[in-house]
Order: sequence, then C-alpha cells, then structure tokens
Amino acid sequence: MKVKIIIILLAVYLFSGCSTPSDQIKLDFWHAMADPKDKVLNVLVSDFEKQNPGIKITTQYVGNYDVLLQKLLASVAAGNPPDIAQVYENWTTRFVEEKAIVRIEDFFSRDYDKEKDLQDIYPVFLKNNSYDKKLWTFPFNKSIYVYYYNEALFKKEGLVPPKTASEFLNICTKLTKRDESGKVVRYGFGFRANIDIFAIFLYMNKGRFFNEEETKSTFNNAVGRETLQFISDLYNKYKVAEYSKDYLDNDFASGRLAAFFATSPHRSYLEPLVAFPLGVAPLPAGKVKAVPIAGTNLAIFEKKKKTAGREEACFRFIKWLSGSENNVKWAIGTSYLPIRKSAAENPAMLAHLKKKPFDAVGIHEIENAVPDPRLKCWQEVRIYIGEALEKVLLQRESPGVALDEAAKKVDALLAR
Repeated sequence: MKVKIIIILLAVYLFSGCSTPSDQIKLDFWHAMADPKDKVLNVLVSDFEKQNPGIKITTQYVGNYDVLLQKLLASVAAGNPPDIAQVYENWTTRFVEEKAIVRIEDFFSRDYDKEKDLQDIYPVFLKNNSYDKKLWTFPFNKSIYVYYYNEALFKKEGLVPPKTASEFLNICTKLTKRDESGKVVRYGFGFRANIDIFAIFLYMNKGRFFNEEETKSTFNNAVGRETLQFISDLYNKYKVAEYSKDYLDNDFASGRLAAFFATSPHRSYLEPLVAFPLGVAPLPAGKVKAVPIAGTNLAIFEKKKKTAGREEACFRFIKWLSGSENNVKWAIGTSYLPIRKSAAENPAMLAHLKKKPFDAVGIHEIENAVPDPRLKCWQEVRIYIGEALEKVLLQRESPGVALDEAAKKVDALLAR
C-alpha cells in the first residue's frame, strides 16, 4: 500500500502544474512526418504540453523512413537514441533483440483501465505491435491501400471501380487509349515497380511471403509465380499498365493514368494536383479479400543514463496521443486510419466522413487488413523481390526463375 502511495505522489509531482523549466522532463521525439502532417503532430504535442506542463517534448523531423532508420541505428550504437521514435515492425524486431527499446506492456500492466483500453484498438494493430504476446510498441500512423481513380473518366466511360481481379483487368483494358499510330497515350492502370504491388496481388491471391514460423520463403511457390506473371502481363502482354520507380501522382494528374494503388493518406497529396474529381475505392478482391496495411508505430528507447520519470512520461504521452479524442484529431488532420474503434465511431469523425467519404474507404477495409512480415531482414527482402519484379517486367527472366533467385538470397538471410 505504501509503495502505491509513493508512486501516486511521485506522478503528481512529476506531472503537476507546479513544475518549473529546471525540473521538467524533456523528451526527444524523432519522426518522418513531412509537411503537412507534421503540423498536425506539432499541434497535438503543444496541446499535450499545456495539459502536462511537467513534460517538454521536442519533435524532430529527421527525413524519410530510410533516413530515420539509419539515424536510429547510429544513435542506438552510439548509446544516444531519442526518447520516442516511429518504428516499423521489422525495426522493432531488431531493437528488441538489441535490447534498445522499452516494452510498453510493462506500463500497461500498471494501468487500471488496461483491458478496456486495449479492447478499443483494432486487433490487427495490437497483433502487429506484440512480440511473444507482449506489447512492445504502440500503433501510430497506420494506413491501408486503396484504389485511386479518375472519377470523371470512369463516368464518361460508364464504368465503376472493379470489385474483382477479372473486372480490374477488364477496366484496365477499356480505359487504355492509343493514338492513330497505336502509341498508348493513356494507361488504364499504373504501379510502382517495387515489392508493394507484388504484396497487394499476392495477398489477394491467398499467398504469403513466408511459412507460418517465418523461417522459409514461400513467395516463390505457384501462387507467387502466378502473381508475378499477372503483373508482368498487365505491362508486357496486355499493355494496359505503366510502371515507374517513382510516385505516379503527376502521370495520374496529367491524365496519362486512369487509376493506381496507393495508401489512404496519399489523398492529401493528390487533391491539390488533380483538376478532375478524385475517386477512391477499395482494392478489388482476388481469391480472398485482403489488403496490406502500412505505417509505423511508436517505441520508447532505452537510455544508458536513467532519468527519474522519463519512461513514465514517454508512456503518458503515447497513451494520451492514442486516446480516442486525439486519435480523431490525428485521423481527420492526416487521413491516417483511426487505430481505435471508438475513434471511428466518434461524432466528430462521423461528421468528417460525411464531408470526406473517401476516408471511410480505408476504415471499412481494416477488417481485411494484412500486415507485412516482421523479420528484421525485411528491408533486404523488399530489395530482392523488387529486383525480381524488375527483371520480369524487362523480360530478362521468367517469374519462376526470378523469384527462385530472390528466395535463395532471402533463405540465406533467414538461416543466419
């Protein structure tokens, strides 16, 4: 009983309005949220500080996710990481092994409303942040893939977004336009030549990258070969799709593409570019309805020098930021998915969805969400499969040969 009283008194002291700048707990938060999403984040951080004057949070945009990972790895090696940072699941796997992050489950275990709080979060997000059934990180900016299309063009052609893979191919064909010389001046679809397009079709084709234990590659089986062949056929055989290594926004805005896949928050970048009504629809279904999710989570990093109340302050901020009311503000301001069921059903969110029904598409797809593997070598896997995809698109190798080569490299990593 005395221990509980001491903890309560300590919390009151740490987070009370009586604190001065000298006794504030100062936290560094590294992120990769570029403009305009960083503005929403900074407003929320400012609100938190007003409500918690004993805590000062310095947010730092460090660049894109690749840059963020490299800086985190360097800072962990140097023994000087930030207090909080965004992390992908496969990064977490590495940081857990290196004992570089603090397990968030330990703070929730002392939280009186733990069960009620966690039951409010969509299960797929909890699962993706748990390792050995323990919650290590907490979901933050989660997104899901959707189908973006030129609504004016679809209406003109009397078409609606495809619901199945066969409808998808049919629409790609109908919307591909050629000039008198036979040159394509508009493609029915466009995609980035990386692992993401392969993952989208692989999942809807009822395939997976690895076995259940994630100890061996399975992406080079019959399902994987069929998937890669379909992507290649869109480009090489049917000639109804364009691919690029870069983002497709400008080609879409110029009318060179009729549709493409991207994550749900990508809408905020498209709307200022397009002069036509933007359409957003769920991904078509294949053998199953399965949609990849993306986005990062928040981790609390270990510090060699322990500061009283630091980890508790980190947890306090993460829990506050993910609370239903603030999650609504974040989702509305950025078009990221709400991570909580209560946030999706919040009156403010429902009013927003009436004005911006596009944001409802991703929310409805959460029930079909499929997370990426959490292997720490996932970055290398992405590269190897991307290389296989490009070889097939350039007709240098068959899907089977290209995927087998990639699987051999990946399995060598898994065997280490």
